[in-house]
Amino acid sequence: KTAYEISTRDWSSDVCSSDLEELDSVVLSEVLNEYLDGACDIIFRHGGTIDKFIGDAIMVVFNAPVAQADHVQRAVRCALELDSYCEAFRQRQSAAGIKFGVTRIGVHTGEATVGNFGSQSRMDFTALGDTVNTAARTEGVNKYFGTRICCTQQVVDACGNGLSFQPIGDVILKGKQVATTLYTPISDTDQTSEFVREYLRTYQLLAAGDADSARAAVQRLYANFPNEPLAEFHAQRVKDGLISTVIKMEDK
Repeated sequence: KTAYEISTRDWSSDVCSSDLEELDSVVLSEVLNEYLDGACDIIFRHGGTIDKFIGDAIMVVFNAPVAQADHVQRAVRCALELDSYCEAFRQRQSAAGIKFGVTRIGVHTGEATVGNFGSQSRMDFTALGDTVNTAARTEGVNKYFGTRICCTQQVVDACGNGLSFQPIGDVILKGKQVATTLYTPISDTDQTSEFVREYLRTYQLLAAGDADSARAAVQRLYANFPNEPLAEFHAQRVKDGLISTVIKMEDK
């Protein structure tokens, strides 16, 4: 077994996949190849290993097959650069009249079994284990929160002080019994933004369980930043009477 980093990413299944299916096959292949070429260049530059393409998703591992002491930081920095690239790509396609969905990224770290698996006639180098499943589910819940990158508590703990993160909630992923705090990384340019500062203050009130203060802070946050997905997410929860950071996922 080896410690490694998993990052899975895919397009929005309810936006991009259906829209791309309407494209001419030649145009579709050109768009996908251009997108994947750019994404793979970023992954390789950060030292990631492409495990496989799964439909319109990419599974990436770090720290295998070659050990990387800073593999967790590499994965997060890779995710941030991928996010910038994918958003710019989506906007260019949109301007050209091609509806392209949002790319979502999940990052988790842990132990997995890594090696060649398959039959005697065909084998693939891949990673297996619960870490892989958790990474995939971490990617999937972005859609629920409106975020584009989700990282687990294990990733944040391993990164130390070199990177900044914004907490999303204490999330019980489907199939799990124990909550893990999920975060979204903050780019260098966003660390000093007013939204990030106010969000962190608001989240602290939610975590402290001060219902009245937390409710007022969340409502104020959403009023000031109505276009921020996390502000909208917590505002809807408060509206539903859920004044807490604990979130139980019923879907993957």
